[in-house]
Amino acid sequence: MNFTREREMTQPVRRWLQREGLSVKPEFGLPWGICDLVGLSFNEVHVAKRLSYRQNRPIGPLQRIDLLSRIPDRESGSEITFGKLQEWAETASFGSSLERELCALITNKFVVVKKNGCLEKVNGWAPMHQRIVAVEMKLCRISDALSQAQSNRSFAPESYVALPAGIARRFVLTQRLTEFTESGVGILAVTRTTCSVVLPATQRVQPDEVLQTHCVERFWRTRGNSSLIVGPRARVS
Repeated sequence: MNFTREREMTQPVRRWLQREGLSVKPEFGLPWGICDLVGLSFNEVHVAKRLSYRQNRPIGPLQRIDLLSRIPDRESGSEITFGKLQEWAETASFGSSLERELCALITNKFVVVKKNGCLEKVNGWAPMHQRIVAVEMKLCRISDALSQAQSNRSFAPESYVALPAGIARRFVLTQRLTEFTESGVGILAVTRTTCSVVLPATQRVQPDEVLQTHCVERFWRTRGNSSLIVGPRARVS
């Protein structure tokens, strides 16, 4: 039976992600639009280390994550002054209150103030994720799907386009498959009850670390919610 709407592919794709040991969020908002499905698994060793620092709360919005990325790790032996952060904030047109965002990071134990007034980041657990997979579902308009999937690679090392199985299996026999192989975007073949990989995704670009952390923190907010996790736990490599 053919699909009449893209959303009809959601459940088979969701089940595939869950069998891979991933938590799943649908309609994942991003700066350039909505990704249909995102799956993520945590690195449990890094989770335990973060919790040992009592950093239980999510870092916060994208700008706060960007601010945190500008502060050196405590383990690096480096530090930064508030004045240097102010200079960066002015250059970057930082939209929020620097003092308020920095206060939130200190309160939630992500940043410490040294006796000399300089700032350090309490880390050692990044990256928090083991795996991130993004999926765009399309019935047709494969070029549009590829463009969206390429954008998703800014945060997801594995990015897929999900197509009805008949279309997917015919497509991999065409010369246009090169567009996918060269970009690293994979293809999923979907039926009413199944979802399978016909072209594996490969990592060809380095994700944006701030955007990727923002994605991970959104999963952190709902970590342990059993409605998001079905299937075996992914192995920690």
